[in-house]
Amino acid sequence: MLPDLSSLPDAFLGGLWSAMQEPRLWFVFAVSLIGGVVRGYSGFGGALIVIPLAAMTMGPVIAVPMFYLFDLASATPYGYKSLPHCRWPQVTPMLAGHLLMLPVGVWLLTNLRSETVRWAMAGTVFLMLGLLVSGWRYKGRPNPPASFGVGVVAGLMGSSTGISGPPIIAYWLGQKDNAAVIRTNIMAYYALSSTAMDVLLWWRGLFTWQVVLYAIVIWPAYALGLWGGAKLFHRSTERFFRISAYVLILISAVISLPLMDHFLIR
Repeated sequence: MLPDLSSLPDAFLGGLWSAMQEPRLWFVFAVSLIGGVVRGYSGFGGALIVIPLAAMTMGPVIAVPMFYLFDLASATPYGYKSLPHCRWPQVTPMLAGHLLMLPVGVWLLTNLRSETVRWAMAGTVFLMLGLLVSGWRYKGRPNPPASFGVGVVAGLMGSSTGISGPPIIAYWLGQKDNAAVIRTNIMAYYALSSTAMDVLLWWRGLFTWQVVLYAIVIWPAYALGLWGGAKLFHRSTERFFRISAYVLILISAVISLPLMDHFLIR
């Protein structure tokens, strides 16, 4: 006998309405709008702003899967367009290392204390911000063992905290290849690694009904921010906006520190 699905629309709308009554959802909505603007303008920074603050209010086990749903609906499709043009000998070793560590990182995400994961998130954001501001990059020639090692680190960081950027930025953006080639490689790499993460999160049961409802409500803010950030790209100097993005990322990291809960969460 087929299951009775007649009550599904009412359950969905009821759950959506209930989620919309939560003040924390609208806080993350506003944060996601800001994160989308930063990401749309500069190409980075969305996760660095949204995930730590969402984890502060909702917990990492909700914040990370929710953001990956955003990514699946926004950035990932663009990454798939890069697959025919990327350099597979450069992408494959890094992707292999990343995939190897995904189960380990997700296990850490779901088994460590929430505060521990949040400290790791904040540390990752500070590391990423330090790399961006300093401009330091790996200057050696890319090779399969090094690429695999970077993928291992990025995979562990990304699946446990939702933020995998620091090793990728430091390693790949320091190469002397054409900038378009590097960008294509990064987009292809993130599309495949994010898809694998989505599959693993679904398999582990982390795409809960609550996470899906939150994502449905909040994603439009992130998408609007992406659109607005892209429009701002032509109306502001790059130096001004990058400095603004760095400041916003720093504020996000500081506010999201567990030691700030005493002052911010009542």
